Amino acid sequence: MARNPNPSRVTDALWWFWEQLKAMEPASQLGGIYADKKGYHNTRAANLRQWPHNYSTVDAEDKGGPPDKAAALDWTFPEAQRGNYKRIDMYTGRLLASARDKNDPRLRGMREFYGQADADRQVEGWDTRFDRSASSDPSHLWHIHFSFDRDKVTRQTMFTDVVSVVKGETVERWRGRPDAATAPTAPTRSRTSKGAPGSRALSLTRPMIEGDDVRFVQRFIGERRCGAADGVFGPNCKSGVEWYQRMRGIAVDGEVGLQTWRNMGIKPTYKG
Repeated sequence: MARNPNPSRVTDALWWFWEQLKAMEPASQLGGIYADKKGYHNTRAANLRQWPHNYSTVDAEDKGGPPDKAAALDWTFPEAQRGNYKRIDMYTGRLLASARDKNDPRLRGMREFYGQADADRQVEGWDTRFDRSASSDPSHLWHIHFSFDRDKVTRQTMFTDVVSVVKGETVERWRGRPDAATAPTAPTRSRTSKGAPGSRALSLTRPMIEGDDVRFVQRFIGERRCGAADGVFGPNCKSGVEWYQRMRGIAVDGEVGLQTWRNMGIKPTYKG
């Protein structure tokens, strides 16, 4: 593969992502990464200068990371322009399935994606940050658009997780990969293992609850929301759990109870 042709505007991690897509589908084309227009294809600095308050710059996830790099990529399927949607349907379908699965966190570093997932003329997509369906203009019937959190565009491991989805890997297989960016490796779940995920409810108490189950939750939700995975259920962890509950549409109480454990793919071993 070629070296990053535009390192002043494109991170090496984002270029690596394109190389993986190209390797999967050699006949596909790069529709674009950096472009001098409003949105994620442009840099944060340019957006703030030319289009203040553009949606690609206002959230916390987009206020971090390099100010001079693009955070989007278009993956083009030439045959889809002629109405043959077989390949783009498959890949967009995999992305949609992952985005809709409350137990699949692999797209947490993305802002959104658009593409074609069936035989109609309606663009399908998902706002992964706010966990809701989204759509866009008809050009996405033949290319998949990816937008990423600006504060994560230098992290190759984040793109590794997205590649896992695009390739069609199951969540279970992904969790066992050593290069998964956010996949916590769950300790044993036996009833006799102190602090095993799902063996008890977690909440902010004094003294604070500690254990591998807390560490699992911190890694599952991520350092940005929960803080360092130190195994201590403190205020940062509670705040992260509240964010996760809001995103998943479950009761927001800041406690990891039966419903929250199940949303994380863990079968509780205690009775509420």
